[in-house]
Amino acid sequence: MSKGRTGAILASAGALLLAGAVPAFGQVRGAVATASAEICQPVSIQKPADLNFGGMIATRSAGQVVLGQDGARRASGGVVLGSAEAVSSAAFQVAGEPHATFTVSLPASIEIMSGLNRMTVAGFSTGGSTQVLDARGRLALSVGATLGVEANQPSGSYAGSFTVTVAYN
Repeated sequence: MSKGRTGAILASAGALLLAGAVPAFGQVRGAVATASAEICQPVSIQKPADLNFGGMIATRSAGQVVLGQDGARRASGGVVLGSAEAVSSAAFQVAGEPHATFTVSLPASIEIMSGLNRMTVAGFSTGGSTQVLDARGRLALSVGATLGVEANQPSGSYAGSFTVTVAYN
């Protein structure tokens, strides 16, 4: 055999080996997935009633007025309860997706003021930090708190504000 012919045979054999080196299972396959999203109604909150501890009389001893979520109030220490005419727990209406759970965030404490005089409101409560909307996507939320009254607290109309925040879980 001639040298040129041997090279051609070897080159042909090499090409066959390379062609056979590609595995048969090297085929490309695909799968289809679906992308989806759901737009939910945003959670909202409105305030129909403010937190009002009503009238009281401060004495020579400090005390507290506890106002429950149900609007019931009681005094301890040196506070004498006065008129209950305007007493109310704070009321909020929460709306959103039916049966959705949400978290309620309340302040740790706030100050209410009358001129330069102040009192502290603390112990805000709603009956739980996690709540559930009903089948219509609604919930009435009541907030109570505790008012600290100092000994000989000066008379006046005290006021301050606080924020109640709601967020889906």
